[in-house]
Amino acid sequence: MAEHLTTEDAKSLLQLCRAGRLYDVEKWIAAGKSIQVPAELKKTPLEIAIDSGFHSLVELLARHENRAEEKNRALSLAVSKKRLDFVELLVAHGAEVGSIPLFDVLVEWEPAMIRFFLDNGADVITGTPFALAFREKIRTALRQFVEYKKAHPELAPQLQEQADRALRHFCYEGDLKWVSLLLWAGANPRSRGPTLDERWIDEPECHTTALKEACSKGSLEILKRLKPDPKVDDLSELLSSAAIATSKELIEYLLGLGANPNDRENGGSSALNHCFWHLGFANVHAWLEKRAMTKYDVRETFECITVLVTRGALWKPETRNGLNSLRQTLYKCEPAVTVDLVKLLARNKAAQEETLEQLLDAPRMKQHLSTLGMKLFGSPSDRLKRRA
Repeated sequence: MAEHLTTEDAKSLLQLCRAGRLYDVEKWIAAGKSIQVPAELKKTPLEIAIDSGFHSLVELLARHENRAEEKNRALSLAVSKKRLDFVELLVAHGAEVGSIPLFDVLVEWEPAMIRFFLDNGADVITGTPFALAFREKIRTALRQFVEYKKAHPELAPQLQEQADRALRHFCYEGDLKWVSLLLWAGANPRSRGPTLDERWIDEPECHTTALKEACSKGSLEILKRLKPDPKVDDLSELLSSAAIATSKELIEYLLGLGANPNDRENGGSSALNHCFWHLGFANVHAWLEKRAMTKYDVRETFECITVLVTRGALWKPETRNGLNSLRQTLYKCEPAVTVDLVKLLARNKAAQEETLEQLLDAPRMKQHLSTLGMKLFGSPSDRLKRRA
């Protein structure tokens, strides 16, 4: 058989394929003519046969196509057209299952085709195909995943990680439906690892758990679905994440489960520190406009602080940087916010008197508070008491 055709001969062959002239194509092959067309014609006879849906023509051409790369191209086309009969035929004539990324199969939503690829050696690990399919919310991938994982215990750890990554993703997205589906599929809310963001996959300090992601998102409904267990889970860590989201309901829920608000080595509260930081960014528009945060702007964060300190959270800055950090945040707020915060901390004994005085006893802070018309005599805490 000739190795290649002229452009004119190739066009003639392609026209026979488009017209479905099976016997003429058969005669062409029997005469020893090539079925390899020049690259500039874009489509091959086999691809045109698949486009036409002519099963006998596909079989004839697949049987006489000797180039693996052309069969694999045709296999990809058959997958995209959801033609399992063509997929089976091409694989039977030498097309390679492994030439098609499993994700490309999963995304077609065809259970029978997915099973065929899985049963014939598709790569379920490279490129985390199931995790990506879950991200795209392809429900038909769920049962296939569960059944394949059960049948292949040697691959269970890698498959488990794909489900866990997807669960972390949907916990942060706040998608209760897919959180529930992935829990049904066996995803573990307690395993620690990356999300589906490939940028941080090799950065262990950025790894997280589904429980933490639910808290960071501030979703009480999802956290309850994950069923945190005081006997197993680090509730203080979850409380700290909930404070990042400034979710009052989550903070109350975790404290109700027994979370210790004072989780730092010095007996202070990291959750409280997160809330303090958030005061300066409570209203994105105010922050972008570089105007001072009002009491209204910070009301939700202030509610979280109130819940924490009334439940025993303590502010214990370890260094002067801790004091300076809160001062810098309060400078972004109206002076009344500083007054209310110090009064709240003092009333609930959430900070030592000396610490509060150090917070206020700085030249810039004095200037900041002077706009309220406060008389600057006595201790800073005494001034605030008089102000009250």
